[in-house]
Amino acid sequence: MPRLIRPNLPPDVEAAVRFMGNRAQANVLRQLAILGPSTIGQLQAELDIGRPSLNRHLETLEDDGLIETDPPRGVRQGRDVTYTVQPRRIRSLARTYLDYVEGN
Repeated sequence: MPRLIRPNLPPDVEAAVRFMGNRAQANVLRQLAILGPSTIGQLQAELDIGRPSLNRHLETLEDDGLIETDPPRGVRQGRDVTYTVQPRRIRSLARTYLDYVEGN
């Protein structure tokens, strides 16, 4: 059986590959861009995705700086979280990815 080769990529290239290579995450980002700041309930109403999966995608997007949350992680205790897309970060990662694949 062939082995999966995982090249050691720069962190920002890894982040770009994660969100651009994942349809669900791309759709979450798109919905946030369309809706504006939203709660998980508002997003779930627009997306055909289960809450646990949506939670995982939001955590990954937050870790990669593609969304911001209010309140921030660590002070959420029982509070609704509002998610906001970060378009500058998305554009920055997209440029970084293109530079990488073009050999720059």
